[in-house]
Amino acid sequence: MSTSKNALLRKSYPVFDCDAHLTESPDQWNYLSEREREEVRPWFYPEGNNLMVNGIIGTQAVWNMGRYGYNWGGPKPRGPAVVEIAGPGMGKEIKRKLYSMDLTEEQCEYVWQKGARDPHARVRDLDLMGIDQVMVIPLRMVSHFLFIRNHRAAALVARSYNDWVYDWCSSHPGRLYPAACVPVHNPEMAATEIRRVAKLGFKAILVRPVDVAGNYPIRPAMAPMWRAVEETGIVVGMHQLIAPAGERIGSPGLGYSHLDNGHNWSPGALVARAENQNQIAEKGQSLSFMHEAKTWLANVLLSGFLEKYPRLKKMAIMESNAGWLPLVLEECDKIFTLYRNEHKAQATRLPSEIFFERFFIAFEADETPVYKQHQLFENIGIWSSDAYHHDAADAWAAIREMNAVNVPLATQAKLMGGNAARMYGIEQKVFATEEPAEYPRPDWFPKEEDAKREFAPLKRG
Repeated sequence: MSTSKNALLRKSYPVFDCDAHLTESPDQWNYLSEREREEVRPWFYPEGNNLMVNGIIGTQAVWNMGRYGYNWGGPKPRGPAVVEIAGPGMGKEIKRKLYSMDLTEEQCEYVWQKGARDPHARVRDLDLMGIDQVMVIPLRMVSHFLFIRNHRAAALVARSYNDWVYDWCSSHPGRLYPAACVPVHNPEMAATEIRRVAKLGFKAILVRPVDVAGNYPIRPAMAPMWRAVEETGIVVGMHQLIAPAGERIGSPGLGYSHLDNGHNWSPGALVARAENQNQIAEKGQSLSFMHEAKTWLANVLLSGFLEKYPRLKKMAIMESNAGWLPLVLEECDKIFTLYRNEHKAQATRLPSEIFFERFFIAFEADETPVYKQHQLFENIGIWSSDAYHHDAADAWAAIREMNAVNVPLATQAKLMGGNAARMYGIEQKVFATEEPAEYPRPDWFPKEEDAKREFAPLKRG
């Protein structure tokens, strides 16, 4: 059996996916010497199917999440993995239907997206999803990694991951690009790693806008890291995630509750604290991503931080949606103007002016508010699939949404790849031009038309 699509799309412009995930592998630790592995072992190390953090079990390891059994506290003991499900032809109704089904191990194996781990499978998926080039982002390296209490171990782990992902992406140069992780636990060590990966050709580093080891990223102690960013010109991706600490700020479902050492904190934690314990989704998922990003942006724009680092020209806000941006910029401009005479730091320009000159912001396929305000976003918006996570979508879905609200073709080309190419300094290439007419599926797989009918939005009025 095959499922078909109507009104198939074609595209002539290149698409760059600015935020799609890959699953880390225990092979990462093979990039350390035997002595270095022993040094790291007490702090951050794979132990069977678990990840040990500071000598205790941090969580079920990502390399054991793929086939089945990891469903974020869902009612069934076995289901598709939320982090490795959204591949080619997997619209949101199909995914919702799959989560409602009682799948066998074999069926979970079929749904599991191998491209989350295999670069060759990833490229085959890119062709089907209308994606020409992609920046790949890790999972545990932007969450549990932040809890490492030994700075030397954090630096070694970051280096080993960066060397591993560099080789992973090198299997398909010009299509797969790695984002580097840096040991923000220690600003000097972070600066050293930034300079090293920049020489290797990395286009971006990832930083979480959270407190790590008592340091929020814009605090004075982080100056060595930001000077290295200025020196290299590397893009800084401020990447959001569910609040990364313990019971003090939520997210016990991800195994953080016993890792918090009292020195890791996220603004998104306030959201998790306010939510009911019986939330239908993981605590903090509703707004914590956006709250983390908004808090970071307001601090950066109003603190004089960017005046202090004038050569820091390219910063991207990632995985927080983008529809909230106009309101935040308006509020920051208002505060800047009202309290102009009370500025304690050098902040000389309207926050919105600085943002449009030096920032980019990621959006995802279903963000209709971005498309309806395309004139505001057309030079700063960068599209992200968020594959292979459960809320991900392909390029065809984004194009179809833009067409529905009449976004001009030239603006689509900027939003879907042109802005990213300018930000990263990459040469754009086109590999995928036509939406697939069909996706071969086994007989048990839900039909798209049936899933859409079953999960159609409720009509109002």
